[in-house]
Amino acid sequence: MLQTLVLHIAGERVELRSLPSGDLAVYHRPAEHVRALVEPVCRDRGHWNSQYNNWIVFRQFRAAVVSELEAEADHV
Repeated sequence: MLQTLVLHIAGERVELRSLPSGDLAVYHRPAEHVRALVEPVCRDRGHWNSQYNNWIVFRQFRAAVVSELEAEADHV
């Protein structure tokens, strides 16, 4: 099971972390160009957690979100 996966998207670090509930936390530092890529992948598959400034993706969408974010990752 995925514990923590670090991707680099648009030159920024994006952290995907498994939560005890089975959900997935998706975090990146505030950066509009990264948000524009990450938000559409996460929207309607979870909710924004303003306390931690991250997306909480529901477990049934984990695999799809991980796959789509990996496709957005910088391949250098």
